[in-house]
Amino acid sequence: MNEIIVVGDVHEGINFGFQIDSETGLSARTLDTHNNFTRAAQFAIENVAKLFVIVGDLFDRTHVSPAFRELVRRDVIEPLAEAGIGIWILAGNHDQPRNTHKGTSIDDFRGYPHVRVYRNPTTEKLTIDGKTVGCIIVPYLHPTHIAGLVREKLGKETSQEQMFHQGQEVLKNWIKNRTEELDADFKILFAHYYIEGAKLRETACPEVLPGEFSFRKDMIPDNLDLAIFGHIHLHQVMRSNSTELIYAGAVERIDWGEMGDKKGFIAINLFAPNKWHFEELPTRDMLKIEVEVAADDDPTQKILDAIPDVTEKLVRLEVAIGEGLRSKVAEGKIAEKLRGAFNYDVRWREKSAEKVGFANFTMDPFELLKNFIEINYSTHPKCDALLDEGRNILEEVLRED
Repeated sequence: MNEIIVVGDVHEGINFGFQIDSETGLSARTLDTHNNFTRAAQFAIENVAKLFVIVGDLFDRTHVSPAFRELVRRDVIEPLAEAGIGIWILAGNHDQPRNTHKGTSIDDFRGYPHVRVYRNPTTEKLTIDGKTVGCIIVPYLHPTHIAGLVREKLGKETSQEQMFHQGQEVLKNWIKNRTEELDADFKILFAHYYIEGAKLRETACPEVLPGEFSFRKDMIPDNLDLAIFGHIHLHQVMRSNSTELIYAGAVERIDWGEMGDKKGFIAINLFAPNKWHFEELPTRDMLKIEVEVAADDDPTQKILDAIPDVTEKLVRLEVAIGEGLRSKVAEGKIAEKLRGAFNYDVRWREKSAEKVGFANFTMDPFELLKNFIEINYSTHPKCDALLDEGRNILEEVLRED
């Protein structure tokens, strides 16, 4: 039972600009994600699993700092080695370089005999409890990689539109042929792609980008026992004829678009009646509070009354307030009531026809950025993404100084 554990979209190394430890430089929010990854590894050890598979995006980018690589080595790679559990790491869209000749942080673990890193499609066979398990492995390939496969197959260049369709056909035939060739008692596809029709969340950091290569359901053959995917953070189950298509989902909520989603990993029970189950992990509570202050309200009291217990929660307080009323808010009292939160973010939306200048004067570059985004892009669908990317750029520049 629980012979193979499958984890998706860990995103070690993701930046959070709060609760930063002065010695390590790591955010406590980052450790929420890492701790859940460690819990999955511990589950594998306690259940005497044979294999631990990461279906893409172990890291949030191709190169992360040594601190994150050390956390993974110390808490996951080496404990699994001591337990005799093999590890397969598929490259995802975040940690697969666009240039196939360039290295990536996942390559750092190739030196361990129990670790295999996959950056190109391949197959593997292993024996578990006397039964043969055949695996088709399709890590994430950027459009440039897909174009290379199509060019190699057809012997000529094609347009991007043709390339995507032809790339889907090339991979479909490759998966079909490899599946037929595998002589195994149990066959699994591990991949990191968007399957057309999968549910997506409205997030600041969307999993699927415009122009990204995707899977059609008909690319997945019927003679598979399971197909498990990474890339989409929402755990969900789809079907292609007789084959179940399972998204493991992320191990923690990455941003506010995932508020309320269950997070966890997949445990495969190879020869049991129920082939797999979703093992849920604990998550940090996320609380969004929306307040609309009318002209005749006591603005401070109206906001205070709307704030419930926020202890150790991630809190976003969004206040819609009439023009000129914000100066009447005792923001110190608001901050005091939010003080027990793990982290909180207050967003003001002044209801006026035109917004010019900042509401408050500050020399803090992060506050200036936040104010600028709120004033000019508060209703933009990528408002959060703009703010996050701006913070990342500021952090890099300030570190250089």
